[in-house]
Amino acid sequence: MARCKRERISWLPVPDERELPAELRELFAKARERLGFVPNVFRVFALRPAHMVRWRAYYDELLRGESGLTPAQREMIAVVVSAENRCYY
Repeated sequence: MARCKRERISWLPVPDERELPAELRELFAKARERLGFVPNVFRVFALRPAHMVRWRAYYDELLRGESGLTPAQREMIAVVVSAENRCYY
């Protein structure tokens, strides 16, 4: 894995985007389009591409899968749990 030459986000050797599987490159492109940047959590998860794919599937199921909750209710639960865990990311 090549180190990112333009930006250093940590001491981890974050993989160059060109080295990632197509599925992750697409996810990065979507994030860049919607947010204007790729979140560092995506870049770090990309150290283990298979983990990133599984994490994203889990996330999508939690927030978009069948449920009796609205998307807004699910998001609020996520915000409250994150705050309670002192996870501000």
